[in-house]
Amino acid sequence: MQKLAILTLVVALTASKFVDTHASLAQIDSDPFGNVVLSAIKAHIQAQTPANEVNMLLNGVAAGLQQDQNDHDHTFELDTTTNNRIVEDLEKEILYHQNQISSNTQLRDDTIEALAVSEEDIRVTIQDIATNEATYAREEATRNQQHETFVSKIAAIDDVIDAIDDAAKLIQHLSLGASFVQVKSKYETIHKRLTDNTSHSQLLQPVVAALTELATHGVNQKALTKIAQLLSEIRQQLVQEKAVKTDVEDRQAAHWAEFSAHLSNEHTRLVERKAQLEVQIQEQKDTIEDAQSWIEFHTLELENSEERLAGQQAWYAVQSEIYETQTAERAAQNEIVDRLQEHISEKLSTTAQFISKRN
Repeated sequence: MQKLAILTLVVALTASKFVDTHASLAQIDSDPFGNVVLSAIKAHIQAQTPANEVNMLLNGVAAGLQQDQNDHDHTFELDTTTNNRIVEDLEKEILYHQNQISSNTQLRDDTIEALAVSEEDIRVTIQDIATNEATYAREEATRNQQHETFVSKIAAIDDVIDAIDDAAKLIQHLSLGASFVQVKSKYETIHKRLTDNTSHSQLLQPVVAALTELATHGVNQKALTKIAQLLSEIRQQLVQEKAVKTDVEDRQAAHWAEFSAHLSNEHTRLVERKAQLEVQIQEQKDTIEDAQSWIEFHTLELENSEERLAGQQAWYAVQSEIYETQTAERAAQNEIVDRLQEHISEKLSTTAQFISKRN
């Protein structure tokens, strides 16, 4: 409103060039500044001061107005420079905080996704460790059972071979002329061992029958030769059986050595993987926490910078309005001085008459 009034006055003063002097002076007198200047001129007129001193007075007022405007221009220029620097710094701060919020938000969100993958990886890894350990325990038990069975069967074979060897010695003694009575006790022991055997009863059945017949029908060379042949064949079969079982045992042992080494290596790898994932998960959780903290920090700093920027802009808007208002006022005041100088130089008597009649 004040600006509008000042602009209206300027327009009116300009238009006053086309109205009579009294109307123009009355218009000037209605303005507070014009009233003060006219009062000063009146004092000079009443004191019968020469006209040139009145002009000097008006020139001094005009010079003062110009100096005030120059000072105000300089102050406003400094205010503008300072404001621009502060605004630029605050805008940089705002952009910095916005970028930090954006980058930390992206980091947090990306890490949350990576954490979900890591947690799924460690879940699978823990499950794989349990499967590995269960497989090892099962396969180890199977291997132990295989070995125990092998040891048991080899012992049984060795026992039969030992009995067969004793029987072969017995037959050899009889073949060399020993009487049945001399070897009867040994015969009965060997016969019982062969008869009581359960692991190879079918294989031993022919020789058991032959030995029984020998005791029943008496010793003869033909029977001894037949029994010796049977014993040799059975022993050869037992040796072959032992060799086959030993070969199977060796292959099973080699397979278990290889497989157990693979399971152990895999177990070591999985345990190390689990440890790595645990460290990775903790680091990811720390990263998420740190990123969130930085987001909150920069959000507060952003709000602070935005508030300071708004305050600075509001302050500069006030300073600008004051500058524009005062500049407009001085322009109007300069117009008043110019009009008065014009009236005094061109219409001195009319001006003096108007001034003298003022209260």
